[in-house]
This record gives sequence, structure tokens and C-alpha cells, in this order.
Amino acid sequence: MSHTVIVAEIGINHGGSVDTALAMVRSAAKCGVDAVKVQAFSASEFCTRDAMYQGQRQVDMFRRYELDREALARIAAECKACGVDFFGTPDSLEQGRLLKALGAKWIKVGSDDITNLPLISELAKLGLPMILSTGMATADEICAACDAVEEALDANGWLADKLTLLHCVSLYPTPIERANLSRMNGLLECRFVPVGYSDHTNGIEAAVGAACIGATLIEKHFTMDRDADGPDHAFSADPEQMSELVRRIRLVEVMIGNGGINPSPAELEMRKVARRSIVSAVHLVPGERIKASDLAYKRPGTGLLPSMAQHIIGKTATRALAPDEQFKEGDWS
Repeated sequence: MSHTVIVAEIGINHGGSVDTALAMVRSAAKCGVDAVKVQAFSASEFCTRDAMYQGQRQVDMFRRYELDREALARIAAECKACGVDFFGTPDSLEQGRLLKALGAKWIKVGSDDITNLPLISELAKLGLPMILSTGMATADEICAACDAVEEALDANGWLADKLTLLHCVSLYPTPIERANLSRMNGLLECRFVPVGYSDHTNGIEAAVGAACIGATLIEKHFTMDRDADGPDHAFSADPEQMSELVRRIRLVEVMIGNGGINPSPAELEMRKVARRSIVSAVHLVPGERIKASDLAYKRPGTGLLPSMAQHIIGKTATRALAPDEQFKEGDWS
């Protein structure tokens, strides 16, 4: 049975408070997630003073949510104590090195940096498996980013254990009709690597749907209060929703199974009950020529398969058979 990695994205929902972030880690762990993701950035590193969003300067908005080295170290330690993996999205090589030093399991590149090939290349060289979100990106841009990872790692075309692509729609929130989950299939055409989903819709239905069609990793923003002030709370999952998301995805995994075509042992037993066997439709005596009308096909399925009838019709009965008696090998010659 496959295991979908479920990630609680703390993002900036901590409001800049490390104590809130630590409480979020503990809560997410109780929900059953596999990992917690942070964002490691310096606002002035990726925003000019003129960059605007919804009527305010981005540098001012993001500066309120910065986490310093000590805060990130405490979050990483809390993740370890709670038994969940820790990783993050760095905005620079320096932040990437910090995350690695703090024990990050993966390095994630957000959709906003998918064309930042110099950064992608340098982060790939850190040696951690990379998760690459593909919101807003064209197929050519995605392939170029994959090429940068491959070249940095000298991977020679083999990235399956080094890179995961995430389908993502960079709308906050994403209308459910724009989730476009089938885009995950298209990502496989860019590279044969694991594909997951970074969900920005309201609710958990899209995330569960992505798991149904094979997402190897599901990332969902996490909050303690969906009504809190901040740009991401409203479309994030609160503890109740995150617990339900985990429950449903684990149920999906059970339903997906292992993909084996052959019947299970339980089905093999059911074949004996539900399938039909070849039986005599009439009284047959030894030496009698067997006609098609002399045969019937009835449960239980403990005898010869109906497909064997072609080998019996036109042959001679070697023993007496009563109506409904199963044919056995050697009953004809």
C-alpha cells in the first residue's frame, strides 16, 4: 500500500510568533500529518520597496512574518519532539543552508521561484531531495527547472529519488472549479518523477481527490483559526479539517491497495462459491456420446471451468453421471 506524505504548511499563519508556530506544530502532529513546512525568508531579500499586493507594500507585509535562526531552530526541535518531519521553503541559498543545518528532510522551491534557475541550481547542490511547486508555470518553464536540478546533481536523467513536482494553482484561494487536478498527469510528461499537489482551495475535497489519482505528497496550509487576520488563514485547514483530511487520505490509500491484478486469497475462496462448473444436464451412461445440450453450467465453482466444455462436447462418457453432477477429468474420452 502506498503512503501519501501529508504536509501541514505553517507558512505565515504563525503571524510572526514563534510560540504560535510551536503550538501549530503540536496541533498538526496530533492531526496525524507526516511533516510540517515553514517559510524561511528575509522580506528585503525577495521584495523591492515598490512591490505591492492588495494595496500594501509586500516588503512591509512579509517583514511581519519573518522567523530568525533561533525561531526556526525551535520549530525544527519541536517537529522532532512531535515525531514529524521538518522542512521549509528558503528564499535564498543562505536560508537553504540554514534549513539543512536544522535537519530539514527536503528543500522546497515555491511556485514564485520556479524560473529562478540560479537559486534552484544552488539549492539542489545542498544534496537534499527537492520539492518543486509548479503554480503559474508553463511546461517549458517546468522542464527548464527540472533540467537545472538534473545538471546541478549530474543526475543523468534519473531524478525520481531526488525531485518531486507539485501541481499547484497560484490563486488564493483557488476556486474549486480551477483546481485542475488532471494537470498532475501532465507533469509526468515533463519528467518521470513523483507528483504531488499543493492545495489552496477552501476545504479538503481537492486534496483528497488528488490522493485518489496518485499524489505522492499533499501540502495544505494549516491554521489554528480560519477567521484570524492574515492573507492565508481563510483557505487553510484548521485542526478539525486537517484531522479529517488525514483520515480520508489514509482511507483512500487502503482503497487504492497495491495495484495487483491477480485475485486476493479471499477472492480465490469466493470463486468456489460464485463461479460455475460444468455439470451433466441429463442422465449420462458410459459410452454415450456427449452433446452440447447434455451439459449445464452451475454453481459451485469447485469443478471444471465452463471454458473446458469445448474439450468434452463430441466425446464419449466414460462413467455414469446424474443430473447436476460435476464433470471431472477422465469422465470423457
